[in-house]
Amino acid sequence: MVEPGKVFFDFCTEYNADKIAASLRTGLTILGLEGAIKSGDRVLLKPNLVMAKAPRLAVTTHPEIVRAVAMVLKDCGARLYLGDSPGFGSFATVLEKCGLKPVLQEFAITVTPFDQESVVVDTDNLVTKKLTLAAAASEFDKVVNLPKLKTHSMMGATLAVKNLFGFIPGLKKATWHLRAGHDRDFFARIMFDIYRQVTPVWNFLDGITGMEGEGPTGGTPRNFNLLALSADAPALDYLVEKWVGFPEPTPLSSVSLDLDLVSEESFGACGPAADEPLTIPIKQAQGAVAATFPGHKIWRRIFVKRPKVSRTRCQRCRVCVQHCPAQVMNLIDAKIVIDYKRCIRCYCCQELCPYGAIRVGFGIGC
Repeated sequence: MVEPGKVFFDFCTEYNADKIAASLRTGLTILGLEGAIKSGDRVLLKPNLVMAKAPRLAVTTHPEIVRAVAMVLKDCGARLYLGDSPGFGSFATVLEKCGLKPVLQEFAITVTPFDQESVVVDTDNLVTKKLTLAAAASEFDKVVNLPKLKTHSMMGATLAVKNLFGFIPGLKKATWHLRAGHDRDFFARIMFDIYRQVTPVWNFLDGITGMEGEGPTGGTPRNFNLLALSADAPALDYLVEKWVGFPEPTPLSSVSLDLDLVSEESFGACGPAADEPLTIPIKQAQGAVAATFPGHKIWRRIFVKRPKVSRTRCQRCRVCVQHCPAQVMNLIDAKIVIDYKRCIRCYCCQELCPYGAIRVGFGIGC
């Protein structure tokens, strides 16, 4: 029987599919999830494939995680599919650069781009009663969520619930960023509207090598040696945040607490790594750390965290210009110029820059 809110934590020090699969099988048994996927089920794998980056950079879900999950699911007799909606670039290019092509071929996994849309109507949603999702969100028997452990400049961390934002197709992601601005609570509630419609049967976190600092794409890889598994995405997020040393809940976990999706009393971690959290806490992203010094509300009117472009690292590829939700970035005289009066501080530019040329920090602003 599945016990709600339980999260399995295990140590794993290398990307070895056999070892990862063994850990996954142990976790499934402990959590009572062995029978969640049955022979013949059409199962969609949803890794984090935000952009075309090599596995060693810890931007995307590692191919050995996908291989291990495919090994376990093939033993269940499942039919496998894989999909996501990258921030930019063709899905084929992302799959190749992220090292997934051999895994897809080995296990006959069908690629499912999230380019077809469907509108879901749900009057119980928190933010929007009509939500446009990738049609794939409702086309499969089960969804297996494969997030990457990373910090996030806007939301503090990107784990299981945030990974489901990939079900928002293409440029509609920018629409939600523009609508939310820098309102993290609002943006978090959008994630939970998606979660209501796409509830994975497993959430299996790749935290062997994750990212700290200026995540989710420009940070520093760090070996956390962690795998985490749960049927409960909010519980996994909340407990992993505590395990890596976040001093307070991220916006997503704060909403989970407000909605009574998680609580200290009703769930807990289990497994070999459950009681051995990081001794040196994860380094947070600059944009996610709120100012709390005396008089900070006044000072934040003058000094605000904002995206800043490195003139030496910028390659003038215009990805930031093309994908800025508020359209406040322009290439002028061979330099990226930002209109800070209209900048909504969503940090999409920092997330999507292929060259790590954009950082978030304090500066005199509006």
